[in-house]
Amino acid sequence: MLDFFKLFGKKKKNKHVISGTRASQLLSSMTGKKVNIQYEDNIKLDSRFPKFSIKQNPHIISLPDIKEKKIVRYPLIEPYAYASINWNPISDEIIYNVVEPILAPEEKKMFKKIREGLIQVIDVSLSKIKQNTTLIKYLESKVQYVIKEYNMKMTPVQYLRIMYYVYRDFVGLNRIEPLMYDPNIEDIGVDGVNIPAYIVHRKYGSIRTNIVFDDEEELREFVIKLAEKCDRYISYAEPLLDGALPDGSRVQASLANDVTTKGPTFSIRKFKEIPFTPIEMIKDGTLSSEMLAYLWFIVENGQNILVCGGVSTGKTTLLNAISLFIPPEAKIVSIEDTRELNLPHENWIPSVARLGFGGSSVGEVSMFDLLKESFRQNPDYIIVGEVRGKEAYILFQAMSSGHPSLATMHGGSTDAILKRLETPPIELPIGLLEALDIIIIMVHAREKGKSARRLKEIDEIRSIDSENGKANYTRVFNWVPSTDSFEYSGSSWVLNKISKERGLSLMEINTELTRRKKFINWMVESDIIEMEKITKFIKSYYKDKKSIMNLIEKS
Repeated sequence: MLDFFKLFGKKKKNKHVISGTRASQLLSSMTGKKVNIQYEDNIKLDSRFPKFSIKQNPHIISLPDIKEKKIVRYPLIEPYAYASINWNPISDEIIYNVVEPILAPEEKKMFKKIREGLIQVIDVSLSKIKQNTTLIKYLESKVQYVIKEYNMKMTPVQYLRIMYYVYRDFVGLNRIEPLMYDPNIEDIGVDGVNIPAYIVHRKYGSIRTNIVFDDEEELREFVIKLAEKCDRYISYAEPLLDGALPDGSRVQASLANDVTTKGPTFSIRKFKEIPFTPIEMIKDGTLSSEMLAYLWFIVENGQNILVCGGVSTGKTTLLNAISLFIPPEAKIVSIEDTRELNLPHENWIPSVARLGFGGSSVGEVSMFDLLKESFRQNPDYIIVGEVRGKEAYILFQAMSSGHPSLATMHGGSTDAILKRLETPPIELPIGLLEALDIIIIMVHAREKGKSARRLKEIDEIRSIDSENGKANYTRVFNWVPSTDSFEYSGSSWVLNKISKERGLSLMEINTELTRRKKFINWMVESDIIEMEKITKFIKSYYKDKKSIMNLIEKS
């Protein structure tokens, strides 16, 4: 048994206090006083061991086309974990391999012993330590303590290998931790025991990995760990989990075999800390610069927009991208059930719905509640992550009362969306539906395994028949799959409406759209894809468009 009081008995200077641990509870019960367990900020590590550190690879890497059938290798957690994407000529498919250090049998035994020791000596919630360097240092100190207590002998290389697995399992998400570091991965899913994990790759679509949970107990423990990371509870009585990881990634999981018969399952939709920018979306072929110039103009002029499509078609990605064009000084209130939006605006209130405590409705804050309260915050723009139910009534009330609103909704066509809005459980009156100006339809086009999202069509709602509820709408832009190009109809009812409301001639509007298209094309050609730079140029354009256009002419 490791010496508990040797670990926690002494108080030193330069401490960072963390309370609420098992050790603090034990000491409190012994002394009758509240005790805060502390760890040192300036931990001194044993110089006999090499320093453990990791390097993340947050950048999107240029990858070859799937048709080239090349082996692709890039770092995930340097210098320990790499992605190796190989073409299997037998099955004619690509496989995503996670390459990690291989532990020898002796090293596996040492790692198992160290892991058991760390469970006893770590009495601080690792999630409370925000700085990664401090966290690694703290973890190293505990590992070195356990090594010393067990009198283990290991080489520097063995130490670093074992430290990687300690970091991966205690701080990260075990086997799938390297996948969480890959910016190309959008979804991670495991469908049961002895079934390979599948990912949705930004470039290559849905592909199989070499990660397999072959032990049902291990998979069950991992699902429980996911629930703890989401600050949720999962058990045989409550076998379904729906939550979000600390980084914002969405998690859905199941625990009981009688619910998912192949064993426990989980699916993680990764949160992109730095979202796709409009310029990246043009470079990926999601939409054209002409469409983006049009969307920029109508967002700036306060039109109400619904971005629609099926699952994983890029609705929220597009919503986030066009929200960048909201004027910098405008006040924005966003409402989501899980945080996905990421805007550069300072005057922005990001609101997130909250579940009730203990499985009840006590303490619950719904999207309906947040949307209703948003009126008191006097926003210039309202953004709703996804419209599903009764919150739609409040959203369309906001549109009707002059609050420009943007939202997403599931649906594959304009007619289907309007039908869904008119019928239960939403059942909006036709008078409110006429406040909607634009419906955008997104699709996930899968061509020979390649993952591609496209803006299928932009429809302008002109009016809605009060008797049959059918919409009279104009298709301004549409995607042509045969040529993978975009067509403009040549006329826009919304631009005519803006012309009358703002006192601008159509010639002035078309001139402005041409100017913005030129500005967007310049950013594409100059490879300006970083959020910070794009935001800076958009702000500059709003302040002094003449100087910006002169700069483009010169370059």
